[in-house]
Amino acid sequence: MRVALIHMGFFYSGGGERTVLSEAIGLRDRGFDVRVFAPIVSQECHPDLIKDVNPEELINWLPDRVPYRNYLGMLATSLLSSQIIKRFRGFDCVVAHSQPSYWLASQIKRAYGVPYVAFLHQANRFLYPRGVDKEVGWRGNPDMQLLDMMHKAVGVIKRLDASSVAGADGVLVNSVWIKAQVEDCYGVEARVCYPGVNVEQFRQLGEYETLGDPYILSTNRHYPQKRLDWFVATVDRLSKAHPDIRGVLTGRETSYTELLKDFAHRIGVEERMRFVGGTSSDELVRLYNGATTYSYPSPEEDFGLGPVEAGACGCPSVVWDHAGPREVVVDGVTGYRVEPYDLDDYVEKHARLLENRRLRDAMGEAARRRVLERFTWDRHVEGLVKAIEEVA
Repeated sequence: MRVALIHMGFFYSGGGERTVLSEAIGLRDRGFDVRVFAPIVSQECHPDLIKDVNPEELINWLPDRVPYRNYLGMLATSLLSSQIIKRFRGFDCVVAHSQPSYWLASQIKRAYGVPYVAFLHQANRFLYPRGVDKEVGWRGNPDMQLLDMMHKAVGVIKRLDASSVAGADGVLVNSVWIKAQVEDCYGVEARVCYPGVNVEQFRQLGEYETLGDPYILSTNRHYPQKRLDWFVATVDRLSKAHPDIRGVLTGRETSYTELLKDFAHRIGVEERMRFVGGTSSDELVRLYNGATTYSYPSPEEDFGLGPVEAGACGCPSVVWDHAGPREVVVDGVTGYRVEPYDLDDYVEKHARLLENRRLRDAMGEAARRRVLERFTWDRHVEGLVKAIEEVA
């Protein structure tokens, strides 16, 4: 069976991008003829996976250094869909991730009768903003700021967004929390298909190099919505009782990173923070294994692969008792879920794991078992294959 996977763009190493690339590998291993497409493709996005999957760029005539390239690529894909869809003639099914992929898939179906599965990581956040979006906006990401303004200015986008989701032959979502949002916003029935982790790669290591001093780890996009300033504040508060503690933050730097560094400087924790930039999967595994605990301060996360990857490596997580991460972490068993947004208790839960190695290791073992039971890529791809076979 020929399957096309379409994503909004591979320009940041996030959980959604890892999901699409891992789906391609999983489907390919099961004998599917798979091709992956996106308006924009950067080789810096999960470089190990990108090299293996080799996604095809739909708007490859935009110069690499043109300003707002990501925004222009997504806009051009929408406006030129009648020409772009010719590349999809002859596929048996399309799996679309995030706009404008649903819109493109709907046009492919209309022109060639190819059914499509819409995988929603979230309801369109420009049209259905969350509390944190309203609070902090999209500063630090010019492409997202332009997309936000365009959605507000062009009224027809909401109707087209809704029709392209409702027109899907099957709808998958990444968490129960998002399922409720999607069904409320779009009036469609959705099925949960949890993302997973490669448990052979993300694993507990017998021997590994540590960073020296004990550290807590966080991994996420450097966007204001992720509230990574709470992570910096957590490191600051922990250091009062544990002067040797460090905070390690992965992720390619953005203009928001400079705000985080400035905040760390102002509160006097600059020397305790390590911004390590983009990391390979193997580097992430070593970081997870060496961390005393994993910190996930994002307040309204769709699902959150970070706690899953940490758990696969035997590292317990501290998350808010809200949204997607509460479906991953079992409170008091595989980590802690903290009342939103009680930073005092959030810090205390990190300290509890930092001060009790036996508790930390027991929770880490339990986290690993839970991932093996519920959050592997094999389970995810099984759910995806079922959806594809139902519609194709």
